Amino acid sequence: MLTPVSTRIRGLIARHAISLFFFLSAIITWPFLAELDLFDRFHAFSRSHEDYELDEIVLLVFNLVIALALSVFVQSKKLKKLMRERAVLHEVTEKIARHDPLTGLMNRRAFTDVLRTIEQTSLGGKARIIAVIDLDKFKPINDLYGHAAGDATLQAVSARLKDQGASLSAIARLGGDEFALVFNESIDTNQAERTIRRLLHAMETAIEFEDRKILLSCSIGLVKWQKEFPYSEAIRRADKALYLSKKSGRGHYAWYDEELDRQSHERAEIEADLKMAIATSQIKPWYQPIIEIKSKRLVGFEILARWTHETRGAVPPLVFIELAEDSGQIGNLGYSVLRQACMDAKNWDQTLSMSFNVSPSQFHEPNLVDHLKKIMDDCGFDPARLTIEVTESSVIQDFDIARSKLEDLKSIGISVALDDFGTGYSSLASLRQLPFDRIKIDRSFVTGIADVPQNQKIVDGIMALATGLNLDVTAEGIETWQDLEYLGASHCSLGQGFLFEKALAAEQVSWLLETSWSDGIITPAALPLAAQSGGAISGPVTDLDTDVAPLDVPKRLSR
Repeated sequence: MLTPVSTRIRGLIARHAISLFFFLSAIITWPFLAELDLFDRFHAFSRSHEDYELDEIVLLVFNLVIALALSVFVQSKKLKKLMRERAVLHEVTEKIARHDPLTGLMNRRAFTDVLRTIEQTSLGGKARIIAVIDLDKFKPINDLYGHAAGDATLQAVSARLKDQGASLSAIARLGGDEFALVFNESIDTNQAERTIRRLLHAMETAIEFEDRKILLSCSIGLVKWQKEFPYSEAIRRADKALYLSKKSGRGHYAWYDEELDRQSHERAEIEADLKMAIATSQIKPWYQPIIEIKSKRLVGFEILARWTHETRGAVPPLVFIELAEDSGQIGNLGYSVLRQACMDAKNWDQTLSMSFNVSPSQFHEPNLVDHLKKIMDDCGFDPARLTIEVTESSVIQDFDIARSKLEDLKSIGISVALDDFGTGYSSLASLRQLPFDRIKIDRSFVTGIADVPQNQKIVDGIMALATGLNLDVTAEGIETWQDLEYLGASHCSLGQGFLFEKALAAEQVSWLLETSWSDGIITPAALPLAAQSGGAISGPVTDLDTDVAPLDVPKRLSR
């Protein structure tokens, strides 16, 4: 440790470095000059030329030369040391900049440089294979076991990737739980797939962390990189393949598919048009009749959403509603369609009710009730004519919050219905804890019920339950007279389905209300031709007309 005195001494030396150099040079120079008798020779020369100051000048210059030489020597040593230190620092910095500090693998930047080099030097007629890897359900590991466990998992994954290094020319961690591989030029498709299968199997081995065993799997997307497209396109295609592998299930791999890419581009284009379509009310409400089964009287409509794109034509509801859900536009879409429906219904019989589906994400919006009330007020629509339908997935997360939301809806006069009853795991709990006015029996139990005894027993049980709880029941998916007759005998109150009518545009509804449905009674003459013959509607049902959603897509605005 430096003392205050030594510190002051070092400061003085630094401030007077030049003077010290002159002093040292003089100490070195004078004995040297004296040894060679240079003082006498300078004195004799200066006297003979009558230049008394020449010897002093020569000494001064000589001292200066010695001082500069010493200075250069010292500074060069310092410079060399500084250059060595900077070289080491640059090497360390470059390694940090190009490698992931947790796993030691190259990072995205370095991986990009590798691809760029391959593209410029060695990418020839033979394709190079690139793989993008994403860990399945990695976030729960951090949430359940902590970030230390997550870090240990990533390190274990990197080690398992390195074990396959014989067939790989580059391994990188792109970020988070995403990795990338480049196979050697000599590796063909079959060899790459064998490596990938070994890797998938290796990933299934539990990772030990402290006293826990962490189970893991991954999904992999593969692409053949050819010189026809750049490395950035290769990575994009590998990502598309990764998306496909995740859709097909966890722990799988998939190759890039051009048709998938085309669909993805189309989806992106539709999504880009969706916001404008919502803002300009291009997505219209369509209406499917709801019938009182006993009297065959028209009592209302279910509001569905339909979009006719200016260039694409009819966009399937399942496509644009899923896009709206994913992009956070489902709320705006729902409010737009409902507002248009309320304006349409103002010109119809004021006794006709309207049913409207609210998606789970829209149901949990804090301002849902305020938005609905404002729409009712702006349109002059009686809230008592509106029924909001919610699925079990909307309410199951927190019954207390759901109950509060439903009670708020009922407080402004809106009725609430539990949609798709019977398909969830907690339908009975939902009925017991929440203030529903109506339940809708899922069409999977209704369509063809006259010929399916198991469905008859389920529907009879639902009817008994609803009667005991004083709830109205709507059966959806009625397609034949036989189904209708059975539901009537079971005392089901309301029904809807293709037997009565598919979804119709507002103009068609207005025309039917003035003609075939003018008395409110749906007679055989007013039913579709297929229904008049006593059978189901023949021919394929298009996405535009169907009220059936695939099992993996929640029922939202349209069916």
